[in-house]
Amino acid sequence: MAQPFSEHPYLTGHHQPMRFEAVAPDLIVEGELPDDLNGVFYRTGSEPLYDPPEGYHWFDGDGMVYGFYFEDGRVSMRNKWVRTEKFEAELSAGKRLFGVFGDPATSDPSVQGMRYNTGNTNIILHNGKLMALMEGCPAIEMDPRSLDTRDYLDYGGTITGPFSAHPTVDLSTGEMMSYGWMINGPAGKPEVRYEVIDKDGAVTNQFQFEAPYMSMIHTVLATENWVVVPFNPLEVSLERAMKGGPMNAWAKGRNSRFALFPRHGNADDIRWLEMPGRHMFHELNAWEEDGQLIADVAAANGTALFPNDDGTMNTHGDTTLELRRWTIDLTGSTDAIKEETLNDKDIQFPRPDDRFMTRKSRHSYANSNLNSADGRVDGMDSVIHFDTQSGKEDIFHFGDGAGCGEFVFAPRTGSTDEADGYAMTLVHPANSHHTELAIFHATDVAAGPVARVIIPYRIPSGFHCNYYSADGALAEPIFA
Repeated sequence: MAQPFSEHPYLTGHHQPMRFEAVAPDLIVEGELPDDLNGVFYRTGSEPLYDPPEGYHWFDGDGMVYGFYFEDGRVSMRNKWVRTEKFEAELSAGKRLFGVFGDPATSDPSVQGMRYNTGNTNIILHNGKLMALMEGCPAIEMDPRSLDTRDYLDYGGTITGPFSAHPTVDLSTGEMMSYGWMINGPAGKPEVRYEVIDKDGAVTNQFQFEAPYMSMIHTVLATENWVVVPFNPLEVSLERAMKGGPMNAWAKGRNSRFALFPRHGNADDIRWLEMPGRHMFHELNAWEEDGQLIADVAAANGTALFPNDDGTMNTHGDTTLELRRWTIDLTGSTDAIKEETLNDKDIQFPRPDDRFMTRKSRHSYANSNLNSADGRVDGMDSVIHFDTQSGKEDIFHFGDGAGCGEFVFAPRTGSTDEADGYAMTLVHPANSHHTELAIFHATDVAAGPVARVIIPYRIPSGFHCNYYSADGALAEPIFA
């Protein structure tokens, strides 16, 4: 029998699990749904089936994928769990079997040796395949319409280990840049595997290199010709855990290091750079300009997601992410990384018009926080469109106590110019029993939503979202 969940900050409020799958063929829309908005909005997040008895972490819940399909002037929705081995084993047993993050010391003997995977972090389309992703495991394919779980994607046996939860897709070429970290396990040699996968799903470049330490990596910075793999001082250490300290922790005083190499290069091409320790899991975009690599990123000088290596905890207020620009000299005349702040708002998940990923862009979309004490726990209460060229802020506040997710750009059907379209986010209004998919004009966010798609129940706060236009190469098969 399923038991009530514990009173944990990430199991209550906006995060309280709903634990069911649904199909809604024609959702009610308030306002005017644009007739040139045709495509699919996917979102995934952490929706635990059962509560771990020894505690919980937001990143540890089972993956739940939502699909919102815009076609013929209507919006339909369905959501389904990612049916991993973990999920199926625990559903059969009627209880949690894996320890937090798959910790073997607290896992049930019946799942020893079974792969721990939640598929809860990102949901992307590439080569006509919908991929549920979690750091540390191969990609899981799901049907893009029914959301039924299919099988692991191993690319003909070339990628059988950890796969990135945040790969970069260059829509101008169809190539996807990915990686795997901790490929030898938490006690193994710290190595990273990098690969390029072409638009047809073929691995065209792959190599491994030694990492400076077992850093938790969540993204790479990719441009037209270059890739940067960042190593934040957020470290996994079994040795520290064996001594009674936290296994995942921020190593205070340690620098961030960066492996820079050509996009189609190899391990011998790596040039190492470093700067003071930075927490950076998400970039807005990166490109090349006048002999420099420009990367606009969400960065902070520490993190509150995990403890420090001495066991202390930072607060959200001490570690808010702001939009910063990192500049790297590609000529090699200096190894210093220039850093400047573009916008100091408390943000999460900065996104460009994805069609310009790896090329120069100026428009930024992010969920942001104006009044919450802790945007991660209490909810990010606003969205921001920020022009990195003019410095203009374009903000909409959903009201105190609201919680909104990743704010993504959705191109208008037939458009090609940057920011020509809409932007959308899932938001749970304060003290409500429903959720809204709020849709804005992409360059006039402050004017408020032009349409609100009403979901008649509360969708828990989640992680990554992606929108694919029906006239784009990635989504065309879905709407054929």
